[in-house]
Amino acid sequence: MDVAEFYAVVSGINFTLLGLWWVAVQERPQLRDTKTGTDRLAYAVSLQFLLPGTAALFALVAVDAPFLWQAAFLLAGVAGSAGILLLAPALRRAGVRVVRLLLYLVGLPLYLLVALTAILPFELGNLSGLHLEAMLFGLLILVGTQTAWTAAMFVPEEPPAPSGDVPAAAEHVPPRRPTGTHASTAAPATTEPRAVRNLSAADAEPGP
Repeated sequence: MDVAEFYAVVSGINFTLLGLWWVAVQERPQLRDTKTGTDRLAYAVSLQFLLPGTAALFALVAVDAPFLWQAAFLLAGVAGSAGILLLAPALRRAGVRVVRLLLYLVGLPLYLLVALTAILPFELGNLSGLHLEAMLFGLLILVGTQTAWTAAMFVPEEPPAPSGDVPAAAEHVPPRRPTGTHASTAAPATTEPRAVRNLSAADAEPGP
């Protein structure tokens, strides 16, 4: 396959995957939560498709102009590496360990190799610098799809639902004592002894 045709395919695949990823982010609200940091996770995954796709477009139009595709690949490699490093705290806060390891252990070295090959283009047998970059871009597509799949299947932990048991403090509620003016003016009910009441009645009768 011609190099220009390969980069056309690479560019089309990356932008197609980017569109599908945006649809996934819109369909899954947990992938754009600003509190857990998954919104930056979604942006980091988007870069895995946006940067290689854009660089492949520049290579497509500048196959015969080494300076242009070298500059495009250098910018893509530096931007990809910086994006992974700058988004590292958000990835750690989001708790997606697999995605973070993929980007650190595979994505970051690949972007550094893209930038290094752009700065120091060399030939390996019959392979030119563009051929070597094409192989690196193929690996970047693999890393991008794996990170997108892992992030899409990731569901942040939800807080545990409150149990139906009644707390111990709420099992016994002491009765409320009356407050206000009614409580202060209310007089306690008293009962007089029966003998006292009979004596009072006898004193009240008129004499002979």
